[in-house]
Amino acid sequence: MNHINQLLILLVHGFLFTSGNMQAQPCMELIWYDEFDGTALDTTRWSYDIGNGCPELCGWGNNEQQYYTDAPENIKVENGLLVITGREDTIGGELFSSAKIKSQGKADFRYGRFEARMRFPSTQGVWPAFWMLPTESVYGIWPSSGEMDIVEMIGRNPGQAVGTVHTGMPYDYNSGYYNLPAGQIFADNFHVFAMEWDPDSITWFVDGIQYHKLTPGDIGPWEPFQEEFYLILNLALGGNWPGDVDETTVLPQTLEVDYVRVYNRPDRLSIKGEQPMLEEAGLSYRTFNIAGANYIWTVPADATIISGQGTHEITVDWGCTASDISIELQTPCDTATVVYAVPGFLTPTISGPETVAGNQTGITFALSQTSAGTYTWEVPDGASIVSGQGSNQIVVDWGCDPGDVIVAFNSTCGIAFNDTLPIVLQTYSIGGHFYVMPNSTHQPYFINENAGDTFTWSVPADVSIVSGQGTRTIQVDFGTTSGVISLTVGSSCGTKTYDFPVFVKESYLYADFETQDLEFFSILDAVFEKVANPSPSGINMSDSVGLVYKTASSPRWAGVEADVPEIALDVWPVMTRKVFSSGTGATSFQLYDETTGVERTRIFIPYGEEDVNTWVQLVYDFSEAPPGVYDRFRFTHNHYGTSYSSNQENWYFDDVRAWGDISGLTSLEPGISSAIVVYPNPSSGLFSLDTRALFPAGTTYNLEVQDIQGRSVLSQQVFAQGQLVVFDLSNQPAGMYFLRLSGQSLRYVKAIVKKE
Repeated sequence: MNHINQLLILLVHGFLFTSGNMQAQPCMELIWYDEFDGTALDTTRWSYDIGNGCPELCGWGNNEQQYYTDAPENIKVENGLLVITGREDTIGGELFSSAKIKSQGKADFRYGRFEARMRFPSTQGVWPAFWMLPTESVYGIWPSSGEMDIVEMIGRNPGQAVGTVHTGMPYDYNSGYYNLPAGQIFADNFHVFAMEWDPDSITWFVDGIQYHKLTPGDIGPWEPFQEEFYLILNLALGGNWPGDVDETTVLPQTLEVDYVRVYNRPDRLSIKGEQPMLEEAGLSYRTFNIAGANYIWTVPADATIISGQGTHEITVDWGCTASDISIELQTPCDTATVVYAVPGFLTPTISGPETVAGNQTGITFALSQTSAGTYTWEVPDGASIVSGQGSNQIVVDWGCDPGDVIVAFNSTCGIAFNDTLPIVLQTYSIGGHFYVMPNSTHQPYFINENAGDTFTWSVPADVSIVSGQGTRTIQVDFGTTSGVISLTVGSSCGTKTYDFPVFVKESYLYADFETQDLEFFSILDAVFEKVANPSPSGINMSDSVGLVYKTASSPRWAGVEADVPEIALDVWPVMTRKVFSSGTGATSFQLYDETTGVERTRIFIPYGEEDVNTWVQLVYDFSEAPPGVYDRFRFTHNHYGTSYSSNQENWYFDDVRAWGDISGLTSLEPGISSAIVVYPNPSSGLFSLDTRALFPAGTTYNLEVQDIQGRSVLSQQVFAQGQLVVFDLSNQPAGMYFLRLSGQSLRYVKAIVKKE
C-alpha cells in the first residue's frame, strides 16, 4: 500500500494505542520496522530459514509438511506488501513449499510492543504465524527458554486469532483467543495484531482490542521472558496443530503483511557489540536507529571513536583501558542513558588446527591480536617454524610427536600474556564388521591411514587372513571365537598399533538378498527392488542388495516394511543392517505387533557427509526398552535438501539381522571389557558410558543424545583413551532419550531413560 511518510509512523511521542484508546505510556519510540515498500526483502532486517528442519529438527518439531525456500514463488515484496505463498511443490523431500523469515542476529528485543498488519489465508492445513523465539537458550532447549506467539491462526478456524506463551520445564503454555463476529474470517480484510511485552506482563490485541493478558502468576517459569527474543514470520502447511493438508485444501494460499513495527522505551534498549581485546581496532557498537534521536557516545579516554558519533552505530579503536561504553540517547520525548559493560579485555587465543598428521608441512597458527608488540613462539622438538617468528602468525612444519604451540606476547601497553594450544596427532581406526556370524568368510577389514609405509595385521587363533596382508585392506575367515584384530602401521615416525574388537555370535538373518530373501512391501509410494550392489567395497562385498527410492508422490519419510517371524526383544534386542546412499539424510527402524498394532518407539539414525557413498553398519539397540514380541518391521528414509527432479533418493540396504544382547560379552582380551554399557540406566542425571570395546584408545567418535522428537540435547566429540565417559542430563525432563554414537563404519543408537 502507499504509506504515509515514515516519520508520521513514529507515533505521537508518549502515546500508544491500547484497548482501542489513546493511553499515556512512558515514552515509547518506534525502534525497528519494515514497511515492505521496496521490491525485495530487506536482508539487513531479515534472514531466510531454508529447508524442512532436517537433520536437527525434521518437520520443524511440529510434523509440518512444507519446505521453506527463498524463491519468488514463495516469498516476494510487491505493492507495499510482503507476500508469502504456500504451494504444491516437490522439493527437499516435501510435497509443498512456503517461506519463513526471522530477525535473528539482526534485531533482538527485550520488551516492547510488537505489531503487524496482515491478511491471513484460509483453507485446511494452513498455519500463518507471527512469533518470537529466544536469542540465546539461556534456560535450555525448547520450551525451557520460552516462546511467544504474537498471533497464529489455523485454517480450520479462519475467524479465530490465537496468542500464546510456551515455557517450562515442566512444560506449560497459556493461550488467548480472539474471535471475529460470526461469518467473518481473517482472510477477508487486513487486521492489526499486536503484543505488548513488559517485565511483569504480556498482553495481546487485535485491532486495538485487548483479548488476553498474562502475568508471572499465570504461567511458569516466567524467568525466560526477561531475556532477548527475535521475530519470525512464516506460513506453515500441515502440522500437529492445524492437521495435514488434505483433499479439501485449496492451494496456493498467501499470507500478506503490510508492515511490522516494534516500539520500546529508550531506557530499555541495549548496545550490541563485542567485548574487546587489548588495543583491538575497528570494533562496532550499535543500538536501534530511532528517527529524530541524537546519540552521544562515551568511550574510555584512550579509546577512539573512528566514525559514527551522533548516530546509532560507532566504530572504535581500543587502547589500553578496559571500561564501559555508553550512550546518552536523546529522543523527542525523553533522554536515557544506555551502557555496554566491558568487564575487561578478552585474552586472545591461538587459532589453528588442533590435530595434525605426522610430518605435515605448511601449518598456520595465529594469535588474533592486531596491536603492536612482540611475539615469541615455541613449537615442540621435531617441529620447525618456517616463517613468522616475531609476528602474530607463523607457519610450521610438524614432526612426529604431539606437543604444544606456545606464544608469549608483550604489548605496547606494558601488558604481557601467553597462550598454549595443545596439538595431537591424527588418529585412524580400523573399519569392518563388529558383529559376525561363526565361520563367516571373506570379511573385510581396512584402515584409511595414508602416511603408513608398512601394514602388519594379526588376528585371533581360529581366524585366518585370506588376502591383503601387508596392505591397508585384508579379508578374513572367522572361526567361533570373539577376539581382537590388530594392525601395526610403520612409517618414518615409527610404529602405531590399532585394535578392533570383533564379536562372533549367532544371529538371526532376515535378509541378505543372496542366501536369504524377505518379502518387502513398499509403503508411502516408495519403490522397492532387488538390485546389484552399487559399490561392492568396505564392509559389504555382496553381489545383491535391496534398493528403496521415493517418487514424486512420496512424503518426506517413505520406505518398506516386511512381516517376519516373531522378534522377542528380551532375546534378540539388537537389530543391525547395512546402508548405502549417495546423499545425506536419515533412516529409521520401527518394530510393530501386527495383531495389536502396537509400535515400538521409532529409532532414527542420521546419515552424514562422512557416510555418503560408503557402506555403513547401523546398530539399533533396544536392550533398554521394555520387552515385547513384534512381527513386522519398517524401514523409512529421508534425504535432506534434495529435489525429486534431480534425485530419486536411492537408499540401498543389506544384511538385516537380529542379535542377542551383546552387552553380555566380556573379557575378550585384556583391556577389552564389554560392548556398549550405559549405567545407571535409568538415571536421574549422570550417565556413565563404557565404549572401550567398540572405540579403542586412539580413536575419535561422536556422542549425541536426542529426545524422542529428534532434538539434540547434548553433542560432543570424544577422543577415546580407554576411559569411561560421563554425560549429564540433569537439566532435561524425565523420559526416554536416544544415545547416538558414530565412528569408524558404525552408527549405534541405544535407548536410555532419564528418571525424576
